[in-house]
Amino acid sequence: MINIALCGGYGKMGRTIAGLCESGKEYHISYIIETNDKCLLTNLGIGIKLSDVIDHDDIDVVVDFTSKDSCLEHMKISIDNGKPFVTGTTGFNENDLIGINKLAENGKVFYSPNFSPGIYILGKALNKISELAQDDYDIEMLEMHHNQKTDAPSGTALKLRDILLSSYPDHNVIYGRKGDYKPRSRNEIAIHTLRGGDVVGDHKVIFAGNGERIELTHKAISRDTFAFGVLKAVEYITKQKEKRLYGMDDLF
Repeated sequence: MINIALCGGYGKMGRTIAGLCESGKEYHISYIIETNDKCLLTNLGIGIKLSDVIDHDDIDVVVDFTSKDSCLEHMKISIDNGKPFVTGTTGFNENDLIGINKLAENGKVFYSPNFSPGIYILGKALNKISELAQDDYDIEMLEMHHNQKTDAPSGTALKLRDILLSSYPDHNVIYGRKGDYKPRSRNEIAIHTLRGGDVVGDHKVIFAGNGERIELTHKAISRDTFAFGVLKAVEYITKQKEKRLYGMDDLF
């Protein structure tokens, strides 16, 4: 059995992960790390901090779905105490990601903005389509999430953006359009964000050509898809010896 300290255990993803762990015997949630207002009445303590329990023997790995600032703090605590760290927290900027890479030089860190196998496959498909499409298509991206999501565009959209930019390094990225706008140039990737309801996560990439469109769509119906991926990452990283940053390419 793998013992987990779950940071953000009362959030949408945290609750899903905890539910899967309760239904099986392979994983056990030893501690839930949350803000005080979410931990007032629990059997796991009032406002437990990761720093209070990180040296306990009943933690094999730390899983984090919090905010970017809390995540970076938890990552450093975990690494300093020799515990593997898995996170899908989003909202990081370029400097944050550089910091994550630096921290991972001293510990085992698994990071992915999306743990869905389907999104991983979509990324691979984008590589191939970009290679074949070359510069003959306009590229637009649309993403939609629930009305409580605080970062935009989504971390997954930014990951798909980076995949596209690896094939189109001379393209500019814009985020939505408003007002007067000059005719669209071919070397442009546009990302549009929608928020509403309880949408788990929809992503669509459109290659628009003359007289035709290629549309690749991924719709997440349940957060269980992501949670299963997280637990696979948990099992994977606990078996690794090398201190570095791991991702979905390693898992697949």
